[in-house]
Amino acid sequence: MPPQMVAIVGYLFERVYTTPALAELTVTPDGHLVGRPQVAGEIGHTIYMGCETDLRANLRRLGIAAGLDQAEWATLGELVRVRIGIELGGGAPQDPG
Repeated sequence: MPPQMVAIVGYLFERVYTTPALAELTVTPDGHLVGRPQVAGEIGHTIYMGCETDLRANLRRLGIAAGLDQAEWATLGELVRVRIGIELGGGAPQDPG
C-alpha cells in the first residue's frame, strides 16, 4: 500500500502509521483531496492527496481485500463520512456465489 494511502487510513482510524501523520484531510468543492500533515510546533503545509472518486474506490478495494462483513462495512462508511465528509457509497459487496 502506498504511504499516502497508509496516512489516509491512519487519519480515518486516528492512528499514526506514517511520519508525519495527517492532521487534517479535506475534500475540496471540486472533488479533490488535500491533507495537512502533523508537524510539531507549526501549522503544516497543504498536500494534494488525489481525487475523491479515487479515494472512495481505493477504500472500497481495501475493504474487499480485508474481507469486511456487513457491520464492518457500516463502521468504515461511518468513519469516512464523519472524518472526511464523503459517502463511501454502496454497502458491503454482495457475494456472487
